[in-house]
Amino acid sequence: MKVTADTSLPDFAAAVMPWLLRDPVRNNQLLTMLQSRLDGVVPTEPDLLMLRVDDSLGALRAVAVRPPPFPMLLSDVSAGAVIRLGPHLARHRPEVRRFTGPAASTELLVARVAERSGAPASLLASYRMFQISVVRPPAGVAGHPREAALPDRDRLVEWSAAFQREALAEHPPSDPAAPIDGRLALGSLLWVWESGGEPVAMTAMTAPAAGVVRINLVYTPPPQRGNGYASALVAAVSRAALAARLRPVLFTDLANPTSNKIYRAIGYRPLQDTSLWEVG
Repeated sequence: MKVTADTSLPDFAAAVMPWLLRDPVRNNQLLTMLQSRLDGVVPTEPDLLMLRVDDSLGALRAVAVRPPPFPMLLSDVSAGAVIRLGPHLARHRPEVRRFTGPAASTELLVARVAERSGAPASLLASYRMFQISVVRPPAGVAGHPREAALPDRDRLVEWSAAFQREALAEHPPSDPAAPIDGRLALGSLLWVWESGGEPVAMTAMTAPAAGVVRINLVYTPPPQRGNGYASALVAAVSRAALAARLRPVLFTDLANPTSNKIYRAIGYRPLQDTSLWEVG
């Protein structure tokens, strides 16, 4: 096994994306991360860390990408790749302390990094990835969905900041305006549920990557909760994605039983578990 650290995003993408595209649903986060930077939607960080592990025949066995200051995002990592990648990270990249990816392989890699670095490892969060093929929208929810527009911008930036504080406490803070402005500029990726003439909930989609879109930024302000707005909005956006021949997926925090329940109720089914770990 050999670990290669690429410095050219186009070269790295050419080497790993065909392998990731073998399973574009499970690899959606990595594909979205790479494609958004190739397309210029997200500026490529000068210190973007791009690693791949190849076996002795040159076959790819693992992909790992870290856009600082966020955790390293992992593909499935074979046991053989763990043996090489773990010591490489401990020796050459000790600043990489957080890792996220498929639960089993991420735990194996983190254990190896912790063993080599002499630092303890701790599980910060567990997530579940869901996909949907048939939508069952909730009945009796007042209002309707609509695509977000520029006049919604300030309200949605405020809601995005609140979403980060509430749902992403284990992640580094980021500019809440960036995902709103980017999606408004692209169009068709940011949606609100409107009731009584006012937006009462929001959600977003990532730009399609190999025909897969990820639903995220699902947020309802506390005074509006309990009315089914978020469920109805996610159902509507998921149905629109399916009608466009896209494959919607989303992630839930396993510590939040409410979100897991409402997404199952509208037709989402579990696909795989992922986890977030920290070493040190």
